[in-house]
Amino acid sequence: MKKQTLFVRLLTYIFPGILFLLLLVGFAYYQISAAAVKDLTEKKTSETIQQSAQFVSSYVEKLEQVSSSLAQSPILLGYIKTPSDGQVASLKSLMETLLNTNSDLVSATLVTKSGDIVSTEQNMTMQTSSDMMQEAWYMAAIAQKGMPVLTPARKNTANQDKWVISVTQEIVDEDKQNLGVLRLDIDYGTIANYLAQLNLGKDGFTFIINQQHEFVYHPRKTVYSSQADMASMEPYIAVKQGYVTEQIFVSQAAIDHSEWTIIGVASLDELASIRQNILRSMFTIAGLAFLLSASGLALLLRYWMRPLKDLQSIILRIGQGETHLRAQKKGSVEMVDLAQQFNLMLDQIDSLVQSVQENEQAIRQYELQALASQINPHFLYNTLDTIVWMAEFNDGKRVVEVTKSLATYFRLALNNGNEHIKLQSEIEHVRQYLFIQQQRYGEQLNYEIQELVAYGDYMVPKLILQPLVENAIYHGIKEVSRPGKIQIRVYEAKEKLVISIHDNGQGMDVSQKKQVTDSLVRQGGIGLSNVDQRLKLQFGKDYHMELESQANQFTEIRLYLPLHPQKGAR
Repeated sequence: MKKQTLFVRLLTYIFPGILFLLLLVGFAYYQISAAAVKDLTEKKTSETIQQSAQFVSSYVEKLEQVSSSLAQSPILLGYIKTPSDGQVASLKSLMETLLNTNSDLVSATLVTKSGDIVSTEQNMTMQTSSDMMQEAWYMAAIAQKGMPVLTPARKNTANQDKWVISVTQEIVDEDKQNLGVLRLDIDYGTIANYLAQLNLGKDGFTFIINQQHEFVYHPRKTVYSSQADMASMEPYIAVKQGYVTEQIFVSQAAIDHSEWTIIGVASLDELASIRQNILRSMFTIAGLAFLLSASGLALLLRYWMRPLKDLQSIILRIGQGETHLRAQKKGSVEMVDLAQQFNLMLDQIDSLVQSVQENEQAIRQYELQALASQINPHFLYNTLDTIVWMAEFNDGKRVVEVTKSLATYFRLALNNGNEHIKLQSEIEHVRQYLFIQQQRYGEQLNYEIQELVAYGDYMVPKLILQPLVENAIYHGIKEVSRPGKIQIRVYEAKEKLVISIHDNGQGMDVSQKKQVTDSLVRQGGIGLSNVDQRLKLQFGKDYHMELESQANQFTEIRLYLPLHPQKGAR
């Protein structure tokens, strides 16, 4: 399974949290907003009903003032005291003037205690009517002792299809004795128009009742006469302030200057629409907020994590060998401290590595010196014996040649105390060695050297060829009766500098070759393993030795050296 980056993990962990918080806040906002809208609707409905009660109260107060003014009119009182045709005409003219100045007044009627009637209604006869004096509105006016009385809705006397309310008032003399009753019939026009404009929802409405729960006003006039419609209003009348159903809110308010109560029935169907709008808005805002916060957070995380990614890149490049690189000190305080400590650690590592390299170099020098000191000193003894032998035979010329060669041999071997030597000098050293050996073995030993001038200054550990040539003589050519020949070649192959030492001596079979190879692995002896070990110390993994041989045919040793030695190899 592919591992997720820190950036992806942070986004995976943080984004669901942001979404959850947005949904939680949105849900809380929705609940609070919905509750606030509901409370506002309730408050608005209650305030509307209160304002409507004040309006109706003012309206009723005005009607009562009109009724009281007419009841105390000298014209009306003059008619009652001395009825005459002239008084009747004056009274009717006064009544019609009132009706013309107030559009809500339908009719005005005076019934005296003797039963005489004066009315603006054309079909009401001017005669004594004991029946009218027995009607409820008349009796209610008498009972109030001269105060205006409001009646519930009733059918108009002149027009049975029209429902009106009435203001009735008893007319009394100076001694508070009954003179008659004045009735003003009022249309619903002003009240109906005002109440119809109230915003109580799609199915909301307002109606007015008195203390006996009789309907004074209702927008649906069938409630005045239909028992079923009256009964359907009882749940609203029973609730003073609250809910009848989840969507129906009722608010009641008493109307001053009357025994009426105005009842507002608010339909909260708009509340559901408002809630839907709030919910839709909430999801829209939450979605936009999530996208904006997610985008902003992603950019911010990228910005914050850029120093971390740069540090990761630096670490990977350092791991691939670019040890000179250092982390940039940027980003947050923690990242700056981390980069600073990381760079300090790298500096300490470099210091330790340099110290280790210096120690290894010193150890390598000691090892090279120790290995070089293992070279077989028998060659010197044998050479001196050869010189003595030549001197005994008075061969002075050869003595001089061999002595010079031996001097050159040791001068190159000593190399001014340096453990490394140029390749051309190392070949010259082995040439002197072969020359001296040829003086000993005569025609039994021949040699050929092919140098590569371009690599004459190539630095190698000293005394790496002489032990190999010595092995070729003593373990190869010396063991056969035919003339021996040693070939030394320097050439390029496989992007390596190759030094080959070939002899036509007795060679080795498979078992012998394996034994020699194993000795190289064990790094034993002072011949091949000595040279191999010293070259490994010098060039490391860039060097290797190959051995090829056939029994009674030849033996060839090839040293593969790097064309361009790394720093530290000399």
